Amino acid sequence: MQHNNQDAVLLELLKDGSVEAFTSVYKKYSRILLLLAVDMLKDEDKAQDVLQEFFLDFWQKKLFLKIDANYQNRDSSCIMKSYLYASVRNRCLNKITRERKFSCVIPDEAFVPSDPLESKEIYFQVNIALNKKVPPKSSTAFRLRHYDQKSHKEIAEEMNTSIQTVKNQIGTAVKILRGYFAPAHL
Repeated sequence: MQHNNQDAVLLELLKDGSVEAFTSVYKKYSRILLLLAVDMLKDEDKAQDVLQEFFLDFWQKKLFLKIDANYQNRDSSCIMKSYLYASVRNRCLNKITRERKFSCVIPDEAFVPSDPLESKEIYFQVNIALNKKVPPKSSTAFRLRHYDQKSHKEIAEEMNTSIQTVKNQIGTAVKILRGYFAPAHL
C-alpha cells in the first residue's frame, strides 16, 4: 500500500508541476522500463532512445494528466506503473512495426517517416523504382515477399523456381532500390 500511496502523491505533485516529482518517477521506474524496452527491441541503444523520448513527452506534453489517481485495478497495483509500462510497451511495438515496414528498402539508420502521407509517398516512389529500375522477376519476388508477406518457399512455388533464386532476386531488387534511394539520387 505504501508503494501506491507514494505514486498517488507523486502524481498529484506532477500535476502541480513538480520537477522533483518527475525526477522521482524517473528514478523509480526508468530502470525497469529500460529492461522492458531492451527485452522487446533487442537493442539497448534503441531502448534508451524510446525511454528518453517517452520521459521527455511524459513531462513536456504532460502525459501524466491522463493518469487517474483514483483508479486502481483489482490487485491494487498502481495505475501509474501500469500506465508507464503500457506507454513504453506501445512505443516499442510502434518502433518494431515501423522498422519492419521500411527495413526492406531503406538502409539502416535512415529516416523513417511518422507521417502517413510520407509513408504513402515512399510506397509510391518504391513502386515507381520497382517498375522502372528493377528487373521484372526481381520486382515480382520483392513484392511477393515484402508486400504480400509470403515466405521464400511460397514465392518459389508461385514463380516456379528455386528458393535460392528467389533470395537472389529479392537481393537484387533490394540492392537496386538502395542504390536508387541513396542520398545522391534524392
